[in-house]
Amino acid sequence: MAIFDTNIIIDFLNGSQKARDVIDKYSGLESAAITSITGYELVKGLEEEHKDMLLSFLEKITVYNLDIKAAWMAGELHRKMKASGSSLSEADLLIMCIAFSNGELLVTQDRKGYSRIKDDRIKIV
Repeated sequence: MAIFDTNIIIDFLNGSQKARDVIDKYSGLESAAITSITGYELVKGLEEEHKDMLLSFLEKITVYNLDIKAAWMAGELHRKMKASGSSLSEADLLIMCIAFSNGELLVTQDRKGYSRIKDDRIKIV
């Protein structure tokens, strides 16, 4: 299974064939997953007329939550990145660590955010 970053899900919900192809390639919709952080980001930017579509989508996928294992990993990584002068947004850091702590691949279109992280568990498409 793969965990998809917010940008891919937004594009998918907006009807992007590229996003659908990415989801199909890495998991298929029936096995797609997001994090609760992505869920928050989706709801935060939700336009009222898309509410039913988002709810229907969320009912079909797996949602991984922030647990203490992922929080610990994110906290340690944040400290290391800060000490080295590097950074990643809080949301991106949490999404990544939720994926990693669950042994999942993170699939994203966010080159700017994740290109600084050299890890085979991140696939930038």
